[in-house]
Amino acid sequence: MGAGPGLSHGTLDNNPYIAQVDEGAALTWAIAKSSLTHQASGPITVDNDLRTATGPVDDAIVTISVETYDDNSCRLMVSARKFGMNDGIAAEAILKRLLADLHEARG
Repeated sequence: MGAGPGLSHGTLDNNPYIAQVDEGAALTWAIAKSSLTHQASGPITVDNDLRTATGPVDDAIVTISVETYDDNSCRLMVSARKFGMNDGIAAEAILKRLLADLHEARG
């Protein structure tokens, strides 16, 4: 699995951490949902049509999304807010866990 050249941060209003993933969006989305479910401290809200999910992780509200880039790759984005403010530390940690889970699933 390739995660592109690295993580980029702060490119959109909600300051997501972004990884380019060398895997199709369908598999990435399935694994990302599962990973967030396991990391969450409560239920998550999922929109399969938009490939977004939101849920509580520790004290942060985390949103993940998967966007199709081309047939063989996609973009995985994670943002987190704690006490109404962006939480880059949480977003980065969750993204790293999502990428590790994706790598493990691909074996």
